Amino acid sequence: MKKIDFVDENTTIKEILDKDSSMQSELLKLGFNTCCAKMQTLKNFSEEKKLDVKKAMETLNTKIEEINEINEILEESEGK
Repeated sequence: MKKIDFVDENTTIKEILDKDSSMQSELLKLGFNTCCAKMQTLKNFSEEKKLDVKKAMETLNTKIEEINEINEILEESEGK
């Protein structure tokens, strides 16, 4: 399984949703619209809704790190 790339402020909501199904709940918790704003970047949406883009990126990248670690553990256990 390929590692999921981290997000930056120019990553679109759709790109984040495509990374892993668990990313939708993270986006919703942060106040992002995962239905109608899919083509907006984190930066654009954050500016529009007065959200902290840096905090959002940190939270999302922490989740991606967790997903990558879990996938790595699963791969190792399958290989044995």
